[in-house]
Amino acid sequence: MNAVVDSTVSTPRATGAPIGWTQRMRWLLQREFWEHKGGLLWAPLIAGAVFVFFSMLGGGTGQYFFKRQGGKVINFDGDRVPLSEVDWGQLLSRASPEDLRQLHDVINGMTLATAFWPLVVFGFVVFFYLLGSLYDERKDRSVLFWKSLPVSDFDTVVSKLLTALVVGPLIATLIGLATMVSAGIVFSAFMAINGANPFTLYWAQLDIFRLLGTLFSWIPVYALWALPTAGWLMLCSAWSRSKPFLWAIVLPIAAGTLVSWFGLLRVFEQGAAWFWENIVVRALTSAWPGSHLLGYIGTDRFDQLDDTPNALFGFDGMLMGAYLFKTPALWIGAAAGVAMIYLAIRLRRWRDEG
Repeated sequence: MNAVVDSTVSTPRATGAPIGWTQRMRWLLQREFWEHKGGLLWAPLIAGAVFVFFSMLGGGTGQYFFKRQGGKVINFDGDRVPLSEVDWGQLLSRASPEDLRQLHDVINGMTLATAFWPLVVFGFVVFFYLLGSLYDERKDRSVLFWKSLPVSDFDTVVSKLLTALVVGPLIATLIGLATMVSAGIVFSAFMAINGANPFTLYWAQLDIFRLLGTLFSWIPVYALWALPTAGWLMLCSAWSRSKPFLWAIVLPIAAGTLVSWFGLLRVFEQGAAWFWENIVVRALTSAWPGSHLLGYIGTDRFDQLDDTPNALFGFDGMLMGAYLFKTPALWIGAAAGVAMIYLAIRLRRWRDEG
């Protein structure tokens, strides 16, 4: 019997059906990750590993001096207890609620700080990634190859923007989380060596959900706050024929210097100070993690915060930056960044080194 083949059924590959935008963007994001894996993955990872190593080294040094001072005593509620014989469990059981609250806040703040170093390194990575995002492909003329593919300039630029403002921060935050857990294990080991129970003294004090919320909730604010710097750096990357770093740095600083020198913005109440804060600083530093804290300057937010850790770690705290969504500075800067990104897309359509 002869098989009957239904010629009306075909695969997308056979018919040449267009690839969807989502799948195309996923491929472009994978391309960006593999081409810049050293900066996006290994640089924050090495920073976290170095921090954990020095935590072990510092802990070992502290342990050495602690043992040397083991014969000395501390006073606790009138009792003189040798340092080497401190019963930490007993100390916790005799601590007041206020002391326990302070211990809880200190441990959570210290633990969150251990995730900071991969984000610091990411700040350097994202700055130079954006600066070379459109310039490097013109320099090595790989832009000719990418333009021969059915991928628009819009898709290419947006994939680079998403890599810098979403994928990169997410990877750095995950590495920061791993660093935080590793540092906690190191702290626990030294506590156990000195006779303390790390599960009651350290792990039981951690507010896991608040720490995770603080670690990851900064990314949406960052993605919007960083748009002015991202737009400016990508515009310089698409426009400059050589030395984009100098153009990106010198032009804003030179403009700020001229404004300061000649007082060109005297019509504004703050004059040159306003220009430096809202133009120069926003253009050059907004892509650094934590730079959104500058958005609180000049607002009444500081007067509304209490003296509890929620002022820093809470949903509406300083680090999460939810308050900034209500400020014009965030949205005006984002609009300016989008405008510069649009210009970068237009420039990429015709600018090359030939």
